[in-house]
Amino acid sequence: MFGEVLLVSKVDIVVPVYNAGLKLHACIRSIRQQSYPNWRLLLVDDGSSDGSDALCKQYAEGDSRIVYNRQPHSGSVSARRRGLELSEAPYILYMDADDWADKRLLEMLMGAALAYGADITVCNMYRVMNDTAWPRRSNGSRYFKQKKLYEADEIRSDLVPAFLHGHPFPPQLHGKLYRRELLLSSGHYVSRIRFFGDDLFLNLELFLKAQTVQIIPDVLYYYRAGGATSRYMPYLFHDMVNGFLIQKEVVESHYRHQSHSHYFGIRVMLLNTLRTCLRNLSSGRLKERERLSAISEYCAHPAVLECAGDEKAAAYFPIRYIRAIRNGDAQYLSKLGKRDYQKSLPKKFVMYAIAKISF
Repeated sequence: MFGEVLLVSKVDIVVPVYNAGLKLHACIRSIRQQSYPNWRLLLVDDGSSDGSDALCKQYAEGDSRIVYNRQPHSGSVSARRRGLELSEAPYILYMDADDWADKRLLEMLMGAALAYGADITVCNMYRVMNDTAWPRRSNGSRYFKQKKLYEADEIRSDLVPAFLHGHPFPPQLHGKLYRRELLLSSGHYVSRIRFFGDDLFLNLELFLKAQTVQIIPDVLYYYRAGGATSRYMPYLFHDMVNGFLIQKEVVESHYRHQSHSHYFGIRVMLLNTLRTCLRNLSSGRLKERERLSAISEYCAHPAVLECAGDEKAAAYFPIRYIRAIRNGDAQYLSKLGKRDYQKSLPKKFVMYAIAKISF
């Protein structure tokens, strides 16, 4: 009986596509090779300019299970939402266009979701750098040691903190199967985010609402490392601050009895991300006076002042960094951002070289 239910249950796979290029082939090929047959692939091209739209159209024309939709470039949040609007199946899986999946991904996630009635089902994943899947690293935390069903209060106490501060549970959307009804009723937090942290803040809301989360230890998803923070992002500071304000709302609404520890966590997260913002300014084409002006605005922002003023959170960082924030020392912080950017270049070069390796 369960096998029959599994076979007739449908899943829609939503893949936002933006200038994915030839990497898109591996993603789509891995979906078409799934052992679970009852799927539909929704390719949402987000205004690609590199020919990815033509690839999407070609696949859709050759396979009736693949649906192609194109929209003006609006970002991943909008593209995922469009995919959800196009979906019809009771379960949704998100994939990134440059990632790929084990052929058992849908079979095992759907099997677990139906067996336990889970709102969200999570598998382990490999973090890889190129098409060969080597080197690779999976999540070795306690969450993936064995199968486990989390319910209501346990979700809030043990999983949601991943979206508030440092925590080994993965905050990404990929590697997770969602009940469509849950997704349709969510999106309040992520609507305030332009790009940075979009996965995290949608999951924050979803996990707060979920009644059951099933985790399976199997490594079934290949996530290609690259990182948007390696490119200049004009909205990074905006997203950092809005994310912090969202986290504060969640602490006030759901964790008031543990507010001190969670406030500490989200303040440390903001101060960490602020340093990424400084490096981000150096990766763009801003003139020095524009960088200094932006940094002065950063230091004067109430959210930044609140975090730098928390002595416990501040103790987590070099005192010179904290003093510069408190004193609005844009010159020092600009130099720090440049230094961090220069230090990151060799690693970027190595990652780029590894990413080019394929067979």
